[in-house]
Amino acid sequence: MLKLRKYINISDDLFVVKNLIGAILQGIGLAYLVPGLLVWVYRGEMGYIYYFAVPGFISILLGAWMGRHIGKIEDVNLRQAMVSAAFVWLFASLISVVPFMFIAKMSFIDSYFESMSAWTGTGLTMMSHLESYPRIILFWRAWMQWLGGIGIVLVALTVLIRPGVAAARLYKAEARSERIMPNLVNTAKIIFEIYLTLTLVGVYLYYINGMSLFDAVIHSMTGLGTGGMSSHDQSIGYFHSLSIEAVTIFLMIMGATNFTVHYRMFKERSLGRFFRDIQVRYMFFFLIPAIILIAYNLMQTNMAAGKAFREAIFHAVSAITCTGFGIDNLSKYPELSKFMLGFLMVIGGGAGSTAGGIKLIRVTLMYESLKWTIEQAILPKGAVIKRKVGDYIFSDEEIQEVLSFTMTYFAFLLIGTIWLMVRLGTSLADSFFEVASAQGNVGLSVGITSPALPPDVKVLLILHMWIGRLEIFSTLVFIVSALLIVPRLVERK
Repeated sequence: MLKLRKYINISDDLFVVKNLIGAILQGIGLAYLVPGLLVWVYRGEMGYIYYFAVPGFISILLGAWMGRHIGKIEDVNLRQAMVSAAFVWLFASLISVVPFMFIAKMSFIDSYFESMSAWTGTGLTMMSHLESYPRIILFWRAWMQWLGGIGIVLVALTVLIRPGVAAARLYKAEARSERIMPNLVNTAKIIFEIYLTLTLVGVYLYYINGMSLFDAVIHSMTGLGTGGMSSHDQSIGYFHSLSIEAVTIFLMIMGATNFTVHYRMFKERSLGRFFRDIQVRYMFFFLIPAIILIAYNLMQTNMAAGKAFREAIFHAVSAITCTGFGIDNLSKYPELSKFMLGFLMVIGGGAGSTAGGIKLIRVTLMYESLKWTIEQAILPKGAVIKRKVGDYIFSDEEIQEVLSFTMTYFAFLLIGTIWLMVRLGTSLADSFFEVASAQGNVGLSVGITSPALPPDVKVLLILHMWIGRLEIFSTLVFIVSALLIVPRLVERK
């Protein structure tokens, strides 16, 4: 720690971080104002507009003041970008609690849990009897998940931050590294256009299959954003519709697919690019055996084969895409099915998508690196092995980074699981499932998550959601930087 302190320039850090956060807060403030448009349709909810307008304008003004020198930033190192990204997710969740506290009458910690769950695209919720809430707050949850899916930072890049190194560093710190165009802002705009187009397609498909327009908008936003927050307690199961489940599966898979693949599909007007992508192929590689095992396990509980496969397919896709939609009560599932779904939640979706988890490309790379290690031992000395997975070529440093990330991911997963088992007395399967859901930003639950949880467990799950959304390293850099900077600020005083 002492060695690291001498490399930190507090004045530069505070200047850069304050201005980057200010620019992003303006985007969050604008997001706060959008739900107010619903009062033009639902006039009876006019009285709730103040709970969105006031914090929205405060966020815009605060962001404008903090980010007034954004144009003077010439360079941003990766540590500063990581600190900014990690702090923004914490602060965005904090300023978004107002509607939950004053409209839903939730406690602060429950409101913060709900807000963090929405922004991180997790979907675990402290709310029940959702049909009884005003539509504006249900839209607010879905709207945050939609924006959270594409990334607060990415939205800000699209409309606020000028092209340059600062934007590129923030983009990487927010756990995204895919480039569609050489220019980062053009990349952001293309991703946003694809995201919006697919969302509108989802709204149309839901609507023609029997959903109301409001429900169609909500579920399309949270389906493509792989957030999974619904306007009904029973989630997608509320509709009892095979066609709606099929549309949902389509949206979940689209949301968990690398946006570079979407761009190439749109550009080439061909589905071939989708099925050639290595991450898509591995998604189905994991899905097919998992579906068979879960369905077989459910049939052993006397569930009809058709229903078993229907539920296995839907929940398996919901788990690996980290969406969190459900069509049945998972607390009644056998232990094996819970473990299988937990395993899929840990794997997660594609890198460069809205999904969470370890990511398919990392899992694929770990499998391939094991093969390369065996080949290296068998082949003659000096033989060159090309470390290529699909269209990606990896260096030794990148492979080591993946292994480090995966080990750290499992370490946090283990700590959370043990905490729940000791604190709540829940089984290994249930504890693992709930923590994997929070850290993978999924939202499926076996019934553990509720307002009745002790405060420390709520905070634990909040931290897992935050850590998982930023893929661990940004949050660790934020925590270490805070531990280094705060004592120096105290010393100055």
